[in-house]
Amino acid sequence: MFQLRPKLLAALLIAPVAVGIGSGFALADSFDAELVQCKAVTPTLANCAGSQDALKRGGVTINDQGDVTVTVVGAGLDASYAVALVSNDGTQTAAIGNLSTDNHGNGAFRKDVAFKFGTVGAGNVTLSSGGGVQFISGILVSNTGLESGRDFQPSLERCTDVVAPGALSNCGSDSLTRGTVDVENTDGSLSIRLVGARVSTSYNAILRAPNGSTTALGSFGTDKTGNGKLIVTEAFALGTVATGAVVVQNGSTDEFESGFKVDQKFVSPKVAQSTLVPCGSVTVPDDLVCGSDPLIGGFYRIAASGQISITLIGANPNTKYEAWFRPNDGTGIDVDTNILIATDAQGNARTGNKKFFSPNTIASGVIVIKLQGSDEPDEFDAGYEVH
Repeated sequence: MFQLRPKLLAALLIAPVAVGIGSGFALADSFDAELVQCKAVTPTLANCAGSQDALKRGGVTINDQGDVTVTVVGAGLDASYAVALVSNDGTQTAAIGNLSTDNHGNGAFRKDVAFKFGTVGAGNVTLSSGGGVQFISGILVSNTGLESGRDFQPSLERCTDVVAPGALSNCGSDSLTRGTVDVENTDGSLSIRLVGARVSTSYNAILRAPNGSTTALGSFGTDKTGNGKLIVTEAFALGTVATGAVVVQNGSTDEFESGFKVDQKFVSPKVAQSTLVPCGSVTVPDDLVCGSDPLIGGFYRIAASGQISITLIGANPNTKYEAWFRPNDGTGIDVDTNILIATDAQGNARTGNKKFFSPNTIASGVIVIKLQGSDEPDEFDAGYEVH
């Protein structure tokens, strides 16, 4: 499987209480939220598209390396959405890219280093088409108490440090080493955690909607090391669909705001690679439809750029093979990569990098090698041999 970095998770919850936490508590500076339909949000948003696309589920992650990943399932068919980070008041926008869906309304978008190292951001991620916002990152609480989507898990950042999509106003200057917010999808329970804030200080937390209205979430204080947390069970009612910024205030001054911080250097995505084995030698599973060509050794490699390279050693001499992508979707339908592998007189071949996967693709499957042509059986499959 080759996939571009996963979402982060967090855990919490007991009765409403404000307590100190240990200095060793570690938090990530990422943003992770469910995507919800714009017109489903309460209070009503002013910039929704007039005709609202369906959405079965969706989500957005901005990690601490500045990479943005967006997925939608059951959205508009063969649609294109403009992805952007928009300030909570809607006045500032940073374009990120475009997400396209297939004929089932499913799509995924990935942009590495969409925000450069050192960037602190806050706001809502929107997907727009048809003259307005279709989907927006927010808080979704299940109607039934059973999991129906991802938790709302942004980090908390100093208001005065935010630069994306633009600077904020009414900011204080309190310190903060790390902070996070977690709203549970199953029951609407809330956790806010601070590490390294101002010592022995009282804070109040609010949810500020894009129209400026606020909902009180609770008050809590920090201990003598500047650490504190607020945990409130069922802070949001079942069935809640909301968006906005979680803001931690000192008095009436905004100190910390839900968002993200790029504090890790970008690490190139891992590549996928596998050994190739003769199909006819495979014993698990034992029902493959195979050709009979020999193979001493081989492998394929999928680079972070989406290019595929293939090496064969000791296959049939002077033979043209073709690479196919077999997705893990249960259909059994292979996709022709149109990558040809021609062996020499010794049965060896090396293709070099050949383009196949588009940028920002998230895929799961394997490469299989067949003789050139249609309806050919597998000659070489991704696999391994156990002695």
